[in-house]
Amino acid sequence: MPDTLKPPHKPKEETREDIHTSRKPLWGRLRFYTAFVWRFVVLQRPEPLIYGVALTDRCNLACRGCHVSNTGRPDMSWDHLVTALQDAWSRGFRELYFSGGEPMLWRAEDHTLKDAIAEARRIGFFHVHVYTNGLLGLEPSADFVWVSMDGLTGTFDMRRGNHFHQVEHAVRTGSHPRVAVIYVIDRNTAAGVELFLKWVDETRFPIIGVMFYFHTPYYGRDELFLTAEERAPIIDRLLECIRAGQPVLNSRAGLSALKSGNWPRRFRVASVRDVDGESVCCRASDEVCADCGYAACTELTESQRLRPSALLGMTRYW
Repeated sequence: MPDTLKPPHKPKEETREDIHTSRKPLWGRLRFYTAFVWRFVVLQRPEPLIYGVALTDRCNLACRGCHVSNTGRPDMSWDHLVTALQDAWSRGFRELYFSGGEPMLWRAEDHTLKDAIAEARRIGFFHVHVYTNGLLGLEPSADFVWVSMDGLTGTFDMRRGNHFHQVEHAVRTGSHPRVAVIYVIDRNTAAGVELFLKWVDETRFPIIGVMFYFHTPYYGRDELFLTAEERAPIIDRLLECIRAGQPVLNSRAGLSALKSGNWPRRFRVASVRDVDGESVCCRASDEVCADCGYAACTELTESQRLRPSALLGMTRYW
């Protein structure tokens, strides 16, 4: 069982030296992961590991194909957040991410995203990731920041609007050492994959790499949706990009699983909470699972199957 939790409090202000160094001792993490890997890989138990919190539905964009932002639901309160984090930690979750909406917009009394990250560390989470559109900058206290960029100017605009250069500027001028891009492939953005990867390389865009997702039809199939048959040649192109040494974060095994569809849905390694409650894997209905394009899931399932490329890929985030 985990250590006894301390009562919640407003975290102290972190100094610049504290950022990225306030970690649970390495021995404690190794001990946890040794036991977890035994249960996860040898016993094939998909036990809790990754917890997501959607802090707010508010967003400063209106992206095409997104139906989970600006719904009018309230932001998560501070007490709700702390209780949720403590409960998740007590059930075995050790990796955490904050999302939205746009999590940088979240406010609860006088608390901000920085306070949420500090509280998660105090409770004991090993790493805290943030998913953002980048328009408000990058939260420097997070361990890892994922920025949404779906192609270069023009391609990007079709999904997210005319904000490419703002996001590029935020990444180039930010001081965060661990930033990666999420590129959502849909009917409009599919053609821009290779051009974007080439641009990342040639301009020395300061990111670890690009993780490719496929547009998931959370509220039914729409004009952006690509069928499995349409996704297949795009996945082949991504595999070729990996062979060419381009900065693709998806593993060969993860992409192959996406192409075949041979991977378990509602993978109980991950859960996510919003103001309305908790869901396994994601907040979509079960009917959406067959068309899921959330590539992070196949990275986890293929790691459990001991696929070398997936195992190697997972080391980037820990």
